[in-house]
Formats: sequence, structure tokens, C-alpha cells
Amino acid sequence: MNSAYGIIESRPLTPHIPTTCSQCNYLLEFPVPSPAPRAGTILNIQCYNCHSTITHAFYPSQVPNIGGINASKSSGSTSSQNQTPRRGRKIGTQEKPLEKKYYDILGVPVDATTDDIKKAYRRLAIKNHPDKNPDDPHAEERFKEIAIAYQTLSDPELRQKYNEFGAKESAPEGGFVDPEEVFGTIFGGERFVPIIGHISLAKDMKAALQEADDMEDEENGKQVQRDAKGREILTPEEKARREEKARKIAAEKATVRAERVQKLVENLERKLGIFTESATGPDDRQVTQSWRTICQLDAEELKKESYGPDLLHAIGFVYVSKAKQYQATAQTFLGVGGWLHNVQGKYHVFSETVSTLRAAIDLKNVFEQIQAAEQAGNLSAEEKRRLEEQAAEKGLQALFKGTKLEIESVLRETCDRILEDPAIPRSKAQLRAVALQILGEAYLAVRKDQDEAHEESEYVKVETTTSRQRDSQRAQ
Repeated sequence: MNSAYGIIESRPLTPHIPTTCSQCNYLLEFPVPSPAPRAGTILNIQCYNCHSTITHAFYPSQVPNIGGINASKSSGSTSSQNQTPRRGRKIGTQEKPLEKKYYDILGVPVDATTDDIKKAYRRLAIKNHPDKNPDDPHAEERFKEIAIAYQTLSDPELRQKYNEFGAKESAPEGGFVDPEEVFGTIFGGERFVPIIGHISLAKDMKAALQEADDMEDEENGKQVQRDAKGREILTPEEKARREEKARKIAAEKATVRAERVQKLVENLERKLGIFTESATGPDDRQVTQSWRTICQLDAEELKKESYGPDLLHAIGFVYVSKAKQYQATAQTFLGVGGWLHNVQGKYHVFSETVSTLRAAIDLKNVFEQIQAAEQAGNLSAEEKRRLEEQAAEKGLQALFKGTKLEIESVLRETCDRILEDPAIPRSKAQLRAVALQILGEAYLAVRKDQDEAHEESEYVKVETTTSRQRDSQRAQ
């Protein structure tokens, strides 16, 4: 058969042995020497990356079985055919991993919980940040190792692969950072999930990134026509297809939100039940005091999580305002008090929306400064780092404000379902409102420690450096 490439020459298949440079930690491989050495022979190998000479102990079992070429055939080994062949590698278990390097990097045992791993990463990432160790030439590499170890061990699937097969088999393609994982780590973690659910903004951002990649692939595969304003000109078929896709996505989001609210309603009902199932009435002082103590202890524990005080204030505000609105509706003439609380709530939503837009505009301005300085060619490395850290901080602020809007919206619907449940008598709904207000007041009373505020600022630098390293690796 004719080919546009003509006849391509080939070469015999030569098995290679994988190893790692002990000086620069690069993965490399070398051909099997001929004739094959005896088992246990020490070989001197030159690293292709740093050109240093390392030693490697040779064993026939290291030679990969490629196309029928294995250790015994390539080396002409005189071993008896009845001898049991050596296994190339073993498979670890969850209790006894194949290797423990990542656990040692984070300083956690092999049976550490996901929460223990997250706490260890946060502490080490701040301590080993390159900016805090300017005189240490290995700081950046150590910081990178900490990030990779965390991303592997914090993901159950990757952790299982790492435990069974080691680092090479567990590493995902395209990097280790997932937007949903970042959101979950920064904004509250697992302990807030029963209260606010999984933040959909993270999933939306991830889907948007995937959608952008898909559209870019589509545009690369066809000639895209645009109008005078740069907007893509779509055929009626393409426009209908995209509209149908948008409707399907909207329906899926509505379903996910409904399931999220239903789960939060069930969780909040159980929590408020501690008060409603014990109190004889709204003025039961003994039960009220016990419930207030429980709420305060709960708030103090949640406060320790990332962005804990900020999230508690957002949650507490909704709980208190919804509880007061219900009580004012029930206790005032024609529910006028409830109407006033409703107006105040709508003004709060408007104010928070404007604040979020301003944060987004501030972030956009920083990016425009970076872009303008890069185009002018007068942006030093130090200035670029400063602007990137400023962008990261403003970006985190904008993301939290957007997250806060989402959380408050979901919680308002949750509270309405709790207080306006037609299946319960008004007396029980009244007790729920009292319990909800006490819980919200406990959350609002939490104050942020100076150390926590400083830690969040440092965490911004950590995420900035991690992102910068990831971009550099992808560019390479």
C-alpha cells in the first residue's frame, strides 16, 4: 500500500530498566547491559538531567517483559526452567502501602483520616512556603512535594492507587488540583457540609472550564465565523443544539439544588429537635439555657475550620432573620412585622450582590494591570509576584462573596421549609423559630482570632505559588 511518508526504518526493540536519580529525583531509564550482569551487580548510571553518576543494583526481574523479551531470554540466563520466577513488583494494601514517602512528607501515619491529612498539609504548606525560606534553595521543591503528597492522599481513589502501586501509578494526568477540592478545603471543609451542603459554585466553575476547553476544541476543528463585534455566528441548528444543552444543564442544576435543600432540611430538623422535643414552650428557661450552651459549643468547634467564622456569620444571619420574620408574622397585626423583616432581607440580598460585583470588578482591574504591564515589557519578577498575590487575595474575596450569596439563598429556602411545614402544628413551628434564632445568635457571636486571619492570608500565598508552579509545569 502506498504511503505519503514512504518507507520508515525501524530498529530492534531494546528493553530498558526504569529508575530514579538520587540527586535530582528525575525519573529515567537505561538499556539492559549486554551481556546481562549477574543478580546484585552494581551499575554506574549517568543521569540525563543533572549528569551526575548514580549507582543501581541490577536484578533480572527488573527487565520488563516486552514482546516476549524478558530477563531470562535477553541475558541467556542459565536458571532452571523449574525455578519460580521473581515477581517484578508487589502490590501494597491499605494497611501496608507499597511505599510511605507521601505519608512521611506530611508527617502522618498510614491510617490517617482525610481531616488529619488536610490539617497536616495546611500547616506544612504555610511553614515551607518558598517566600518564608528565601535562603533555602530546596524550599520550592519541598513545597511542591508537599502539595503533590496532599493531593494524592486526600483523594480516596488516588490514595488507594498510591497504597497499592506507589507514586507513579497514582499520579493523575494534567496535575493534581481540582476546583471542587480547592473550594471544599478553603470554605469550611467537610464539617460544614451538613449545614450548607456542597457548594455548587465550585462545580459550576469546573464545568465552565471544561465547557471552554470543549468549545476551543470545536473551534480548532472548524472555521468559526464572527460578526463585527467578535461574536460567533451560529447556524439555526447549532443555536438550537446549544439552547437544548443549556436547558438540560439548568434542569440538572435545579434537581441538584432541590436534593441539597431537602437534605439540609432533614439535618436542620434533627438539630432543632433537640430543643423542640424537650421544651414545654417558648419560655422554658432550663431547656433554653441547655440549648444555648449546645449551640455555643457547636459554634466554637465549627469556628476552627477554614473560613469558619465568616461562614458562621453568614449562616447565623439567615437563621436569625428568618426566625424573627416568622415570629413577627405570627405575633403582629396582619403580619406587618414579618413583611418589614422580608423587606430588610431583600435589601440585604441586594447589598451583598452589589458587594460581590464590586469585588469582581476589583479583581478584573488587577488582571488588567498585570496584562498592561506585561505588554509594556516593564514588569519585574518581584512586581509580577506582588500583583499575582494581590489578584489571588482579591480573587479569594470575590469567590467567598459569591459563595456567601449562594449559601444564603439555599439557607433561606431551607428555613422557609422548616418553619412553614404544613405537616406540623403552629406551636411546634414556633418552637423551631425560637431554637433557630438561638442557634443563629450563637453563630453570629463567634469572633475570628488574629492567628486565623493571618493563616488565611498566608494560605492565599500558598495557593498562588501552587498555581504558578502548576502553570510552569504545564508550559514545560
